[in-house]
Amino acid sequence: MRIALITTAFLPQVGGAEFVVHHLASQWSAQGHEVCIFKALPRGSGRPENVAYQVRDFSVPPSYFKLSPHFSPFSRYVTRSIRREIDRFSPDVISAHFGYPIGVWLSKMTPVPKYLITCHGAELTKFQWGLRNRYRIDHVLAKALNDSIGAVAISSHARKLMIELGVRPDKIVQIPNGVDIEKFGKKAETNFRKRLELPETATVILSVGREHAQKAYDAGVRAFARIAAEAPDAYYVILGKGTHKWRPLVSDLGAQGRVILCEGLQGDELIGAYQQADIFFSSSIWELMPLVVLEAMASGLPLVVTDVSGSQDLVQNGKNGFVVEPGDVEGMGDALRRLVADRELRRSFGAFNLAESREYAWDVISRKYLVAAGKG
Repeated sequence: MRIALITTAFLPQVGGAEFVVHHLASQWSAQGHEVCIFKALPRGSGRPENVAYQVRDFSVPPSYFKLSPHFSPFSRYVTRSIRREIDRFSPDVISAHFGYPIGVWLSKMTPVPKYLITCHGAELTKFQWGLRNRYRIDHVLAKALNDSIGAVAISSHARKLMIELGVRPDKIVQIPNGVDIEKFGKKAETNFRKRLELPETATVILSVGREHAQKAYDAGVRAFARIAAEAPDAYYVILGKGTHKWRPLVSDLGAQGRVILCEGLQGDELIGAYQQADIFFSSSIWELMPLVVLEAMASGLPLVVTDVSGSQDLVQNGKNGFVVEPGDVEGMGDALRRLVADRELRRSFGAFNLAESREYAWDVISRKYLVAAGKG
C-alpha cells in the first residue's frame, strides 16, 4: 500500500506532532508499505537518517504562516501544490496532521481527497495561545474534520472538543498517541545522576518538556519546595528548552541545588533520565495527549499528573499514579510526598505502567490508523 502523511512541520523541527508523524511513517514502512511524508517546514531539510520512508516538500510562500492561512491570497497556491504531490504519489491512504491548516487546505480541494485528519492540540484548545483564538477558525476547522473520512481524536477530551466544535460524532475515531517501547525499554548507557551531579542515592522527580505556559512549571517548583525540607534526599529535575526562566523562583523559594533546570537532554541521555528517575511529574494546566507521560510509563515510572486531557485517559488515581487538580500546589506536594516516602508504592505503580504501556506501542497504534482508513 502507498501511504502519504501530510504535515505543516517535520523533523528536525522538534515537537510532539513531528514525532507522531515520524513514528507512524516508520511503523508503516516496517510493515512493508511505501510511505512518503509531505511537509512544508523546515524547507529542504531532507529526512532523518536510517529511515525507510521518503520526505518531500510542498511549496509554501515565505512568511505564509504569519498570515491567516485559510484567508491568505496564497491559499489556492498552497492547495494546488499539495494536490500535485498527492497526484504524483497516488496514495491509497492519506494521514493528514494538524486540522488547521492541513485539514482546511485538503477540504478546499476539488474533488476533496479521502483523508484521515489528526488534530494535535493547538487547533483545538480554547486557551489564548491556541489557533482558534488567533485565527477564528471554528467554522473552517469543523468543515475540514467533517469532510474527512475520519477525524482522529487522540484523547477523550479531544473527542469532546471536536463535538463541541460541530464535528459529527460518527466522523470521530479515538486513537491515542503511541510510544516507542523498544527505545525506552533498552537500558541506556549514560549515568543520569552523574551527568547532572546528583547523589547516587537521590530520589529523583522528573519533568520533561519545553517551557510553555501550559506546562505550569512554576506550580511544579512550588509543590516540590513544600516537601524539600522534609525529604532531603529528593531532587526535582526539569528537562526542557527555556526552563532556565524559573531560576529566580527557585532562588526565592530557597530550593537552589535541589531543583535542577536543564535545557534538555537528547538521545541516550534523555532515555537514561527516564529510566533512572524515580517519579515522573507533570504540572500542566493543559495537554491533549502528552507523549512524555507515555514515555514515562514505558520507562516504568510512577506518575503524578494533573487532571488534564490525555493524562485523564492514561492515569488511574491510586493505581498507577496520583491525579491532582491543575494549579493545586498543595495537592501536588502531597502526592509527591507520598511517592518519595514509599518505595514499594513507586514500584507497584511503575510495574503497572510498564505493562500498560505496551497497549500504546506504535505498531499497535499505526494499525488502528489503517483500520480507521478502511485498510486494516
